[in-house]
Amino acid sequence: MSVLTSPSPDLSEALPTLNAVTSSFNAYPFILETSEDHKRRLAYRSLLSFDVALIVVHLTLLIQATITLGLKLFLRAKNGKIWLWRKHYLLDHAVPYLVPNGHFIIEPLSIIGAIFFELFSIIVFIVVKKPQIGESLPGLHASCLFWFAVSWVPGFIGFWWSGWSAFYVLFLTPTHTASSGKYTRLFYHPILMNTVCIGVPVLMSSFFIIIGAILSSKHKRVGQAYDVLLTSLHQFSDFWKPNDPSRFNNNEHLFNVFQSILVEGSQILYLLQIMAVGWAVIAVCIIMFYVATAISVGKVTQRTMMMAKGRGRFPKFRSQPTLSMSSLTASGRHDNVDSKTKADHYPGSTPSYQAGAMKNPSFLNIERNLYFLRTSCGLMTVSLGFNFCTSLVFANKIPTLLIETTWQVTLSSLITGSCVLLSFSLFVQSLMHI
Repeated sequence: MSVLTSPSPDLSEALPTLNAVTSSFNAYPFILETSEDHKRRLAYRSLLSFDVALIVVHLTLLIQATITLGLKLFLRAKNGKIWLWRKHYLLDHAVPYLVPNGHFIIEPLSIIGAIFFELFSIIVFIVVKKPQIGESLPGLHASCLFWFAVSWVPGFIGFWWSGWSAFYVLFLTPTHTASSGKYTRLFYHPILMNTVCIGVPVLMSSFFIIIGAILSSKHKRVGQAYDVLLTSLHQFSDFWKPNDPSRFNNNEHLFNVFQSILVEGSQILYLLQIMAVGWAVIAVCIIMFYVATAISVGKVTQRTMMMAKGRGRFPKFRSQPTLSMSSLTASGRHDNVDSKTKADHYPGSTPSYQAGAMKNPSFLNIERNLYFLRTSCGLMTVSLGFNFCTSLVFANKIPTLLIETTWQVTLSSLITGSCVLLSFSLFVQSLMHI
């Protein structure tokens, strides 16, 4: 049964050899023992400690995100500031920009991601701790691959929309000027930007949902075929007789089942490699986008704080009459177009800040958010490295993970570390703008 770990096993001589051996010797008990021993090695007991760590981490994140979401709903409901998407109109475009609320979307996505990870971790714990439950519920056992595939998606979507929220903070300011370049205007068109903002999470979710569903389906078929293999081995072992002519059909049946397991298993490994590569590409692109936009917003925030302290120069600019209207779709409130347009026509002036401005609650809130922003960027940079290493190990070592417990522990450590960093970064994100 060691052929299970080979990516392209050669079975051309195995069937004649088994026919010759079983003519005078009952080899089925040894094949059965080897198969069950291989199955026990797959459920490496030390993995339970990492699985328990994942359960604790994401249970903590789930509780924290739920409490934070409840606080935001309670505190902001009084001021009518609860919104997920905001329509922002410019005078030179009839179509609005759909601006996500990066600080309010984090909590619901954190809750969804924590639930997915909890389902995956609990199912793995049950299957490893109580194998008979996994055998009696093959659908439950197979579903763990689906939850594993989609568990990272909410976190990636959260940082994608947080990055877009930060980008729009810079792009949709009163200093925004309409570019005269044809291609630049096309790139900044609301339809294109809204499509990218919403389309990427849709494509990403569809990709991992499809892969997760296929993995679960193939995992279930492998489990069913494996049960048929073990049942047949038990039956052939009990009714074995020397020179039994039925052994040819029996052995051919065994090899057909075994071949189907190998084919489905190879396809599962291939899909897992594709999923790992997808993780690496998405993690690098989205987290770099988030960090870049967050750093840009952090620089603007720091410049604002320096001006508030009297250490910076106020820019002089002539605002363009492009900012038209901003509407909150969740609360149903609309900004006054006339007041905004009128304000845009006045030249910028330099306000005078008193010495006590630094003790103003708004100033302290900005300072606190800047600290959280820097912390989140640092955590996401480290998380980027963990995600990339995890994806590389997962993609390159999948065939050997079935037999080398050392790589199982290494991969489990990387996954646990990535989850902890991602969860803590989401925690820091959720603390902003409470």
